[in-house]
Amino acid sequence: MYKAIFFDIDDTLLDFSVANRSAFVKSFGQFNLQHDDLTYSTYKNINHQLWEKQKLGQITVQNVIDYRFKELFLALNIELDHDHFRDTFQGNLAKEHTLEDGATEAIQYLSQKYKLFAASNSFLNQQKSRLDLAGLLSHFSDLYISDDIGYEKPDQRFFETCLRRSNIAKEEVLFIGDSLEADMKGAASCEISTCWYNPKNLPNQLQLNITHTIQHLSDLVKIL
Repeated sequence: MYKAIFFDIDDTLLDFSVANRSAFVKSFGQFNLQHDDLTYSTYKNINHQLWEKQKLGQITVQNVIDYRFKELFLALNIELDHDHFRDTFQGNLAKEHTLEDGATEAIQYLSQKYKLFAASNSFLNQQKSRLDLAGLLSHFSDLYISDDIGYEKPDQRFFETCLRRSNIAKEEVLFIGDSLEADMKGAASCEISTCWYNPKNLPNQLQLNITHTIQHLSDLVKIL
C-alpha cells in the first residue's frame, strides 16, 4: 500500500511547453530581439537534443542551460552575451506556472491521503517559486530537485536519495511522471512503482513494465 507519491513537475503538474515559450518570448522582448515561429522552432530543436543527451548521461542539466542559447545564437548569427540572456530567461521561467489540466484537483485530493513529494531535474529555487505561484507548494512535504539532490534523473542515485530523505520504503512509493526515460525507467531502476502520465497516448517505446498509465490527472482518483 502506498504511503507517498513522488511527482515530477514539468509536463506532469506544470505545463512546461507553455512556460518555455512564454519565457522565451518575454526574454527576446527584453533584449529587443526579433523572433518568429522559425526562431522558436530552432530553439526547441536545440533544447530537445540537449535534453536527450542529458537523459543519456552525456551532459548535465546545467550544461543544457548553459549551451542552448549559445548554440541558438550561433545558429541565428545573434551577437549577444548568451550567459546574460540565459540568466534573464531563467528568471522569467521561474515565474511561469501554467498548470496541467486537473493538477490542482489531483494534488488536493491526494494530499489528504498520502505524503506528497516533488522530484524534478531543475533548480530548487526555480521550482519552488513555480509551485508556489501555482498554489501547489503547501501540499508537498519536501522538494527533491537535482541541483539540491546532487544527482539527476534517470540516475539511480537520484531516486535512492529521494527515498532516503523521505524515510519511506520503496514499496510504499508511487512515482508519477511524463518521461519514459527520466521518470519511468529511473524509478523502476530502484524498484519504485510507476505511473506514466501520457496525455498524448504515446507508445511505450522502451517496453518498460509500468505499473499504471494515465492520460489525465483526474484518472489518479480511480487508482489511488
